[in-house]
Amino acid sequence: MDDETLQRNRSKLEPPHASVVDSEELRQLISGVLIPENVFEDALARALFCGVSVDSYLIQEGLINETTYVQMLAQAIGINFLGQDQASSFAPTWQDREQLKDTHLTTCTLSSVNSMAIAPRGIGPSALKLYVKNLQNNLARDGDVSSPRIFLTTKSLIKQTFLSNHQDELLQQACDGLAKQTPSQCAKGGLNGWQYLALTAMLGGGLYGIWTCPSVVILWGSFFFAIFFFLLISLRLGSCLLLTKYGNGLLENLDLTTPTDFLQNDKDLPIYTVLVPLFKEAHILPQLVEALMALDYPSSKLDVKLLLEEVDLETIASVRALNLPPYFEVLIVPNSQPRTKPKALNYGLQLAKGDFVVIFDAEDIPEPDQLKRALSLFARSDDRLASVQAKLNFYNSKQNWLTKQFCVEYCSLFDGLLPAFCAFGFPLPLGGTSNHFRKLTLIEVGGWDPYNVTEDADLGMRLYRRGYTSKVLPSTTYEEACSEFKDWIMQRTRWLKGWMQTYIVHMRQPLTLLKDLGLWKFLGFQAIIGGPIFAALAHPIFLGILFWQMPFYEVPVYVAMMGLWVLSGFNLLFGYLATMWLGVITLRFRSLSGFLVSILTIPLYWILISLAAYRAVFQLIYAPFYWEKTHHKGRS
Repeated sequence: MDDETLQRNRSKLEPPHASVVDSEELRQLISGVLIPENVFEDALARALFCGVSVDSYLIQEGLINETTYVQMLAQAIGINFLGQDQASSFAPTWQDREQLKDTHLTTCTLSSVNSMAIAPRGIGPSALKLYVKNLQNNLARDGDVSSPRIFLTTKSLIKQTFLSNHQDELLQQACDGLAKQTPSQCAKGGLNGWQYLALTAMLGGGLYGIWTCPSVVILWGSFFFAIFFFLLISLRLGSCLLLTKYGNGLLENLDLTTPTDFLQNDKDLPIYTVLVPLFKEAHILPQLVEALMALDYPSSKLDVKLLLEEVDLETIASVRALNLPPYFEVLIVPNSQPRTKPKALNYGLQLAKGDFVVIFDAEDIPEPDQLKRALSLFARSDDRLASVQAKLNFYNSKQNWLTKQFCVEYCSLFDGLLPAFCAFGFPLPLGGTSNHFRKLTLIEVGGWDPYNVTEDADLGMRLYRRGYTSKVLPSTTYEEACSEFKDWIMQRTRWLKGWMQTYIVHMRQPLTLLKDLGLWKFLGFQAIIGGPIFAALAHPIFLGILFWQMPFYEVPVYVAMMGLWVLSGFNLLFGYLATMWLGVITLRFRSLSGFLVSILTIPLYWILISLAAYRAVFQLIYAPFYWEKTHHKGRS
């Protein structure tokens, strides 16, 4: 990569220049009073290294109390301080939400005429006093009174008041933003007219055909599904061959993902927002907080938002009982329908400070350098790269047969299929966690669909339809595999229901989808999103027909249907073999052993997936937006 390209990519990540508070003034104000002198000096050096103002660094690191600091600053420049007891006097506007994302000075109007509150960051006493004087002059010139009042307050109090006054607007945008922006790509509408007609015709014609001439219907249906599954199996076999050639270095052959030199300097790092939706996760909070605090990223540039549901009183109480660092923020999502993870994410996205956003789940333990590695991949790519998907795996993979099957499946997907899809140029269905985004691009496409219970796969498709791309990051987030069948079946039902929603939504206008994606990616969409759905639904039917009819065929019939039987036999045999082969290849990438029985019993696991698929169809009819909660126990 030439120097010009590297500099251009670097500029895409560089944050706005931070104002640096007059260190001598601040030293005189708080050094030896709020903090020891040696702590102040260390903080000043660290703030300069991180490229943030020293007061922001001290507050973000929890070294000084924001309220106490602003009170001292107000006293030093001779103006009044507004605290919690005067919160009712604040009148923040909807437009003020942009200031809340800023790391520097924030202003807010008050309910009384010509009054304003200032939350200072990155400005020293002398400069602040001059700013206040100029602001008073401007207000007096534009207002109706000669003595406008200016107060100092804290950013946290302004934000608290804003959330209280504007939660309805935030909630409405979270719930209906996508439906208003692009209603054709929101799952809220369900099937459209032609889809209802097509589904009715297929079901009605199929049932009539089975009643009148079952052999013909079974024959042609079998041919259709046999050809369809042959293409899917060919894709999986092609992925196996690609992985056999390149091994675990497939991603490295596609992209350079080693952190670049300029990302080693904290000053060059942008603010990164971490969104963590939580619901009934009180017991796992200590593990989550520990994992997030272990991220190799300066806390002065982290914006961690814990998104809690208003009805989840237990988790709210548990979070408030924790001694969270100041860069952690708790956002309470008002109670409303649909009560889904994507709705909570949309709520938090509106208040995200960072230029980049990542999603983690409650049980996640990401590798510490994941954020920097994601930024490196963004910096080495063009602006069309909208999202980066880290790999997912489990910390309890060997707990029992079910968790081992889950591990084989995740290794196959994240270490095998997704990198192969990138190589083939297919759309990438994102995983539900450890997705890294450019925030502005995420907002441009409407965020997440709050009515889609597998919001990640849907968002990946919408990004591709807008001309953006996604890539896989060779960094792993470890999470918890479902160890009990009840939890597994609920989670898998939700996933498959969401994939059905995604397929329905994007196939509402198939010609438009073809135009948006192009023929190759359109076929990829059919294989990646439609394939798993139809495979799960057809698999038990195929097995039933195969084993029920085989003993009753006479030789002439066998000969007449030889082509179908050969193709069906190939699909059955090589479908199992390709899946097993892929599992073996990707398990070796992670040096995992002890999975032989799991590999050999994959056909049984497929039956369970089919059971979840039919359960998903039932839910799609009577409870399409219902989010079945997956219960986590945490790392033991």
